[in-house]
Amino acid sequence: MKLDALTLFASMFINLTLIVGALLLGVGWKTRSGMRLWNMALVLQAIAWACLVAAYRGWPRELATLGSAAMVAGFSFMYMAAKTYLREPISLAWVIGVPVVTAVLHWLMFHDFVARILIVNAAIGLQMLWLAWLLLRPGSQGSWRWRWLAGLALLASGAMVACRAVLVVVAPESYPRFESPHWVNIVGLIVSNACVMAGTLAFLLAYRDEAEQELKRLATTDGLTGVLNRRHWMESAVTHFNLARRHGRGLVVLMLDIDFFKRINDSRGHQAGDRALVLFAEALRHVVRQPDLVGRYGGEEFCVLLPMSDVAAAQAVDQRLRAALVRDMNPKLGFDVTFSAGVASLDDDHTTLDELIARADQALYAAKQAGRNRLVAADLPDIKER
Repeated sequence: MKLDALTLFASMFINLTLIVGALLLGVGWKTRSGMRLWNMALVLQAIAWACLVAAYRGWPRELATLGSAAMVAGFSFMYMAAKTYLREPISLAWVIGVPVVTAVLHWLMFHDFVARILIVNAAIGLQMLWLAWLLLRPGSQGSWRWRWLAGLALLASGAMVACRAVLVVVAPESYPRFESPHWVNIVGLIVSNACVMAGTLAFLLAYRDEAEQELKRLATTDGLTGVLNRRHWMESAVTHFNLARRHGRGLVVLMLDIDFFKRINDSRGHQAGDRALVLFAEALRHVVRQPDLVGRYGGEEFCVLLPMSDVAAAQAVDQRLRAALVRDMNPKLGFDVTFSAGVASLDDDHTTLDELIARADQALYAAKQAGRNRLVAADLPDIKER
């Protein structure tokens, strides 16, 4: 079967249009993930092919420049989509600069066939190969499955574009016309079609991975404060508790409760109360160690498990947190917030995790009864006022 270049060009446009429609139906346009950027890249690619075919058919030459700019801009959006899933900062100079420079140079050198073709192919090839490197380089974040699928597709397509750039320089008389059934056109279009499909599949995999991570985050963390939710905190605490029992290590539980929180909600509104919870949790995360477990136990009550620690370590956390509230949190809120705390330590082989939490909670209750804004250690008669 003999392949026709213009038919392949048309199939490229149809393929892109169908993929865009399918993604809009399946994923939606309002998603904030990199999938929306990928879909926008495909929209620009479809516009580019339509403009290039129209320009070849005798429409104004401006369409050729517009098509070239749209093609390059499409790869800028692919770059942004990849950077989003790689969780890396996006360079706006790269995103905006390459399409703008390409469009200006294409317009100025339109009558120079070699220069015009070289500019577009060099810009696209550079984008493809650079993006392939970003995805394939060691140490990149994200699942290797989607990165390698997209990276290899871009590498294959980028190599074809680079060949076209070299061909137009070394043998411009042999460079195939737009509609020519030359093997460079045929192979290039087949590879481009295949790479669009592979790239779309790759970014769908990235989108799925992102969705799975978000579901996991929602299942394990508190939606407002970002610390562990009660269920996941308990599950993780059991593991630490069993290790401490098995190896005879120290372990303490610290319960904290924001003082007069209902008064904050009643007098300042629930929005102020929510902001107080968020800032309190943020401050708490900053004053503990990496292995420590921070969770929202319920309402305005938080719990911290300190593995391989004693009451003195919990007191140090309490002091750092009180200092952080005065230094950082209260100025942001515009009003003062204090908290009461109770701490209990693992001190014998008969204690269970529930008993340890209950003792810390009893100590917290004692702190409230004693006037709030203080730390009380379970089983110790002295009250540590702050």
